[in-house]
Amino acid sequence: MWKSVVILRLQKPTTVRSAKQAFDLLSARWPVSEGKAYIAALEACEGVEDGHASDESARELFLLALKEAEIPYSTDME
Repeated sequence: MWKSVVILRLQKPTTVRSAKQAFDLLSARWPVSEGKAYIAALEACEGVEDGHASDESARELFLLALKEAEIPYSTDME
Protein backbone atom coordinates (compact mmCIF):
# COMPACT_ATOMS: atom_id res chain seq x y z
CA MET A 1 0.00 0.00 0.00
CA TRP A 2 1.20 3.48 -0.84
CA LYS A 3 1.47 6.15 1.86
CA SER A 4 -0.11 8.68 -0.47
CA VAL A 5 -2.86 7.55 -2.83
CA VAL A 6 -3.11 8.68 -6.43
CA ILE A 7 -6.51 9.86 -7.63
CA LEU A 8 -7.08 9.77 -11.37
CA ARG A 9 -9.38 12.62 -12.37
CA LEU A 10 -11.42 10.88 -15.04
CA GLN A 11 -15.19 10.97 -15.65
CA LYS A 12 -15.38 8.74 -12.60
CA PRO A 13 -12.49 9.46 -10.18
CA THR A 14 -10.36 6.37 -9.59
CA THR A 15 -8.23 5.99 -6.46
CA VAL A 16 -5.04 3.93 -6.74
CA ARG A 17 -3.59 2.75 -3.44
CA SER A 18 -0.96 0.20 -4.45
CA ALA A 19 1.41 -1.01 -7.15
CA LYS A 20 -0.97 -3.93 -7.78
CA GLN A 21 -3.86 -1.57 -8.51
CA ALA A 22 -1.60 0.56 -10.71
CA PHE A 23 -0.44 -2.53 -12.61
CA ASP A 24 -4.05 -3.59 -13.19
CA LEU A 25 -4.85 -0.15 -14.62
CA LEU A 26 -1.71 -0.02 -16.74
CA SER A 27 -2.26 -3.47 -18.21
CA ALA A 28 -6.00 -3.34 -18.81
CA ARG A 29 -7.34 0.21 -18.98
CA TRP A 30 -4.49 2.44 -20.12
CA PRO A 31 -5.18 4.77 -23.08
CA VAL A 32 -1.78 4.13 -24.69
CA SER A 33 0.25 0.94 -24.98
CA GLU A 34 3.67 2.44 -25.57
CA GLY A 35 5.94 5.11 -24.19
CA LYS A 36 9.00 4.98 -21.97
CA ALA A 37 7.20 5.99 -18.78
CA TYR A 38 4.34 3.54 -19.43
CA ILE A 39 6.72 0.60 -19.93
CA ALA A 40 8.87 1.56 -16.91
CA ALA A 41 5.78 1.90 -14.69
CA LEU A 42 4.33 -1.41 -15.90
CA GLU A 43 7.60 -3.22 -15.18
CA ALA A 44 8.09 -1.54 -11.78
CA CYS A 45 4.53 -2.16 -10.60
CA GLU A 46 4.85 -5.80 -11.60
CA GLY A 47 8.30 -5.96 -9.97
CA VAL A 48 7.02 -4.90 -6.54
CA GLU A 49 5.30 -8.25 -6.16
CA ASP A 50 8.50 -10.25 -6.60
CA GLY A 51 10.80 -7.80 -4.81
CA HIS A 52 12.53 -6.37 -7.90
CA ALA A 53 11.17 -2.86 -7.33
CA SER A 54 10.17 -0.79 -4.31
CA ASP A 55 6.65 0.47 -3.72
CA GLU A 56 7.83 4.07 -3.83
CA SER A 57 9.74 3.71 -7.11
CA ALA A 58 6.68 2.04 -8.66
CA ARG A 59 4.52 4.94 -7.47
CA GLU A 60 6.90 7.55 -8.89
CA LEU A 61 7.04 5.76 -12.23
CA PHE A 62 3.24 5.46 -12.25
CA LEU A 63 3.03 9.25 -11.79
CA LEU A 64 5.37 9.72 -14.76
CA ALA A 65 3.19 7.40 -16.85
CA LEU A 66 0.15 9.48 -15.92
CA LYS A 67 1.93 12.63 -17.08
CA GLU A 68 3.07 10.93 -20.29
CA ALA A 69 -0.51 9.84 -21.08
CA GLU A 70 -1.83 13.29 -20.05
CA ILE A 71 -4.18 11.80 -17.47
CA PRO A 72 -5.13 14.35 -14.81
CA TYR A 73 -4.47 13.24 -11.24
CA SER A 74 -3.88 14.39 -7.70
CA THR A 75 -2.23 12.79 -4.70
CA ASP A 76 -3.55 12.59 -1.17
CA MET A 77 -2.59 11.09 2.16
CA GLU A 78 -4.87 8.43 3.62
